[in-house]
Amino acid sequence: MFRSLMIATTALLPLSGTSLAQDFPTAPVTLIVPGSAGSASDIVGRVIADGMSKTLGQSVVIEDLPEGGGTVAGAKTAEAKPDGYTVLLVNTSIAAAETLHPQRGYVFLEDMAPVGSFPSSFFVYVVNPKVEAQTFADFVKMVKAKPGEINYSAAAVGTATYLATEILKSAAGLDMLHIPYNGGAPALASVLAGETQFSAAPFASVKPLIESGGVRALAVSSAARAPELPDVPAVSETVPGFDTGSWYGLAVPAGTPQDVVDRLYKGLADAVNGEETGKRLADQGLDATLADGPAFGSFLKETVATIAKIAKDNKLSAQ
Repeated sequence: MFRSLMIATTALLPLSGTSLAQDFPTAPVTLIVPGSAGSASDIVGRVIADGMSKTLGQSVVIEDLPEGGGTVAGAKTAEAKPDGYTVLLVNTSIAAAETLHPQRGYVFLEDMAPVGSFPSSFFVYVVNPKVEAQTFADFVKMVKAKPGEINYSAAAVGTATYLATEILKSAAGLDMLHIPYNGGAPALASVLAGETQFSAAPFASVKPLIESGGVRALAVSSAARAPELPDVPAVSETVPGFDTGSWYGLAVPAGTPQDVVDRLYKGLADAVNGEETGKRLADQGLDATLADGPAFGSFLKETVATIAKIAKDNKLSAQ
């Protein structure tokens, strides 16, 4: 794998690794985001980058790489020098790529090391205001009456919004056509413009459009109604037991010194637990729950396996 040579080299140079860890960081850190500008991942990534810039004492710079359903971002991170200066924002797209993009050129659970996870959120299922269905229950009836005629927008196959809609389709027995876009923001823009009728989006990215009336919220993906949208029903009120959401974490190339990984996690934890960053995350409907590297690694293994099962059961594959 990408890391084998670098890991061997690192093992031969323990003194330089120790010095690096003690001084880290001495230069700006790049946070690679597998999403387009304005997407939920980009919004959350910028909040985290701002917070960690303060807690690490060095700038954390965002690099958006939405192409390939997260695989371009994943590959660039896997190939980077394992020194802590290249960090990946991990989301559902990265986990799904393990199953849906077999030609991606890296194995996430081998070529990267988890730093930690942070706030999760719920999806909002939205429609263009001109769609005749006024409630989620009405929308389900409309789609079932017109199988294959309703389009939904999402980023590439395997991205969070794609999976959120495919899981909904399976649970509710809906037949809708996926129209792919290069990122979550363009996918939402297509609903706003009336090019597509339906989309799923994390609350962070769709909140302004709901408030402006650009899109109409039909339901939330959480098990119960969200405090941020108390008048919007949960899907589970129509489809019992339904519950899904988005999540985020950080990872670095495998072989990064553990002291550096620990320093990054401390910077993340101090930012998330800080008043300013914590409030900004809460304003985006994010639950500020932290998990360290080992816990996040276990979660990722379970998530990769779960997505593989969903893909098999629903015959999902990259297009």
